[in-house]
Amino acid sequence: MKSYLLLIGSWLPMCIAIYRSAEPSAHMPLAPGHTRLQPTAQIPGDTVFFDDFSNGLTDGWTAGRSSFQVSEGRPIISPQAVSPVFLTTEINRLSNSVWEAGWQVRGSLSAALYIRLHLASSSPSLLDPHRGYHLQIDGSEDTHLYSLWRQNGNTRTLIFRSVPVANHGTDLQIRVRVVRSADGEWQVLADDNASGIWEPVADQYGNRSVKDVSYPTADYAGFAIHFTPSRRSDVTLDYFLIKRLDSPGDSAPPSDIVPGDILINEVLSNPRAGGVEFVELYNFSEKTIDLQQLYLASVSSNGVSGTPRKVSEASIPMPPYSYKVLTPQPSVLQQYYPNGDAGTFLEVPTMPNFNNNTGGVVVYAGDRMIDSLFYTFNGQSSLLVNPKGISLERQSFSTPTNQRDNFLPAATSVGGATPGYRNSVAPTDASRHGFSLASPTFSPDGDGFEDLLEINYSLPEYGYIARVDIFDDSGQLAKKLLRNESVGTRGQILWDGMCDNGQRAPVGLYIAVVEIYHPNGITKIYRLPLVLAARL
Repeated sequence: MKSYLLLIGSWLPMCIAIYRSAEPSAHMPLAPGHTRLQPTAQIPGDTVFFDDFSNGLTDGWTAGRSSFQVSEGRPIISPQAVSPVFLTTEINRLSNSVWEAGWQVRGSLSAALYIRLHLASSSPSLLDPHRGYHLQIDGSEDTHLYSLWRQNGNTRTLIFRSVPVANHGTDLQIRVRVVRSADGEWQVLADDNASGIWEPVADQYGNRSVKDVSYPTADYAGFAIHFTPSRRSDVTLDYFLIKRLDSPGDSAPPSDIVPGDILINEVLSNPRAGGVEFVELYNFSEKTIDLQQLYLASVSSNGVSGTPRKVSEASIPMPPYSYKVLTPQPSVLQQYYPNGDAGTFLEVPTMPNFNNNTGGVVVYAGDRMIDSLFYTFNGQSSLLVNPKGISLERQSFSTPTNQRDNFLPAATSVGGATPGYRNSVAPTDASRHGFSLASPTFSPDGDGFEDLLEINYSLPEYGYIARVDIFDDSGQLAKKLLRNESVGTRGQILWDGMCDNGQRAPVGLYIAVVEIYHPNGITKIYRLPLVLAARL
């Protein structure tokens, strides 16, 4: 963390202020009803590593075996072991991979009893400093959490954290699956009550995936358990599985792709001069779907469907709960929407031509229609003056595609489109409405830490217009940050510390004044004090 030299005396502190009994037997059986957990599907031939411990702790585990013993066909922590303990297998796999494991816990998880599923490690000892990724499962008496971390040496960086998930009963039976696609998209799925149904976990903003490509390879994988002496025997491991993601067993043939598996999520039909159209798809299923199996067609303003065009001649896997942006020229799309996730862009040279303001999009798997959207900008938003370069975004995956107001124009504050990432019009958590600073302090010195002021917002509905100004401590206007721009239901507004006069703002106290209004008459003002600081 940076150390800051402030030229404003004692103002920084003020500004920030604004802002189980005896140890059980090692051979104690699991609670009634706890049966061995297994993968939901038969172990495929593309498995890289699998152990259900039916043959004890095999030689496939290269480190950590001395801390465990096998009881009733499953490993438990040895009585002499000291927390934390781990098991490691040598594995050179990270991209296009699936990690899966099943655990059972007597009682609840906590800050002192938690499990880490190590997906990638540069060291066979998961307790030593290393580079890699791990999923931590911890919790409290009533809930548990899934947190994905990137580790570099002894430093950990949180890249994804789920909302709290309710415990089912007094004991836990958890199966967890982590997926990493070829382009670095991570997803966490869980079966929290041994029901056999995998559910994607989401963060507080509704995101079901996160992208991180910091490390391209791995040397080891495994798991670690952190525990207190009184709870040494409360955790058992049922199985551990690593397999390839891009395998025939993961890909759904056309006959298995059903309506609702692939959803139209965003459409840009009227690009700016020199720009290109795009259609964003979302895989709303647990299947990995081959884009080679999909076709795309346009629909005229009078409802006539055009000739379906094949999305890809090559086999391209689309993992569950991921985005793919179809466009004839990805480089041009990136130029016009630099915040777009280029890793999701797919060049489709034979892309259909879509009507600018009124028309439709149809997605087929073979001759079966999977999803369709009929769009019109007329009446979509009373605030939209010029629709050029503004996409239509989906609000809800669970709402029928063509239900009224399920597709709305993207916020102009994000550039008018969000290709490859979360839509700006998605519904928000009502308890988090308003504007706030990610940190009341920032220092635009280019060192990669808090170089930008981040103003985060969450609004109760679509249609707000925002104005954002930055004033210094004498009340002088330093930066017109946003001028009457439409904003989505949630997002982020950034300031790089530059003033309207082209000069860097000096170190000192500032205040961000946010004014928002809605056509229904709602007007609000937020004042957010902040500090522009410099390093010591």
